Amino acid sequence: MKSVIIGAGVAGITAAKTIKEIDRDAEVVVIGDEMFLPYKRYLLTELLCGLLTQDDLIFLSLELLHKLDIKLRMGESVKSIEPSKKLITLHHNEIIPYDKLLIATGCIPSLGLILRPYKSYIQHYYSLNDILVLKNRLPEIKKCIVFGKGVSCLDLISGLYNLEKQITYITKGKRAHFGLKESEFKDKLHDFLEEKGIDIVTEDRIVSIDTSKHGYRVDTLRQKKLTADIIFGWDHYTPNISCIENTSIKKRLGILVNARLETSEKDIYAAGDCMEIYNPCLKKYWINFGFPNALEQGRVAGENMLGREEEYKIYETITFNLMGKSLKARWWK
Repeated sequence: MKSVIIGAGVAGITAAKTIKEIDRDAEVVVIGDEMFLPYKRYLLTELLCGLLTQDDLIFLSLELLHKLDIKLRMGESVKSIEPSKKLITLHHNEIIPYDKLLIATGCIPSLGLILRPYKSYIQHYYSLNDILVLKNRLPEIKKCIVFGKGVSCLDLISGLYNLEKQITYITKGKRAHFGLKESEFKDKLHDFLEEKGIDIVTEDRIVSIDTSKHGYRVDTLRQKKLTADIIFGWDHYTPNISCIENTSIKKRLGILVNARLETSEKDIYAAGDCMEIYNPCLKKYWINFGFPNALEQGRVAGENMLGREEEYKIYETITFNLMGKSLKARWWK
């Protein structure tokens, strides 16, 4: 049996590892669009702050890939999928057949219509390559502007704080608000950030960016004029599922799956941040972000691709560190 996995993140690699640990004779091909060995994305801020090395991030070493006989194709992307023929086409038009297919392509930070024209001025903060580029720029950076939402935004702010950078955080809300499980602290988070020296601009957003002699000039909706050496920004995270365009694979924001992580197409599964699953707490479909979810989804998908009938149980929270304070966050309000 040939299992093809699109995506070399935690979910995809965990599925590949699960398959090979159960069935040594199975053929497993993993297609990843980055030129790095599989790594733990959630530790990127620790790498930026110098608390970890690049080797510390590796999720599956080259030696273990060889030992398990997992074929990892780096720097490749999938252009299209033909479920009826069980074929995928890579960006350079190579065609690869499969018996079972897993889509684990994750999600990407995206810019809305207002910020999109200024994309070249905004520093990405999502991949290992982003962090390596940023590390080289750190000595010249003093003032930072951050516009975004979600725990990844808090993680970025925490990292910049640890690097002793000046931070201005712009939020569309009346106060800095994130989906924390600790209800008592959640309402105090805004004050906590200000006590740490974070300048918070509320009920506002970036509407234009331009270069200046000393960095960037930023205009906001409320006509504030700010300057910075670097700007981080995103409006939302979007499942990276362009490969399913022109297929009958059902999707909403992400690829829809059942409790066994099966899509609407036979022998095609989805796992990680690119998929949506029914959340009994919310009573609707939802994307379950985060490392614990990706790890468990990869395991369940791998077992089910071998014919088992495992059901995925949703993890409600993740734990993270904010400037020395341990917190738990939900991925929904």
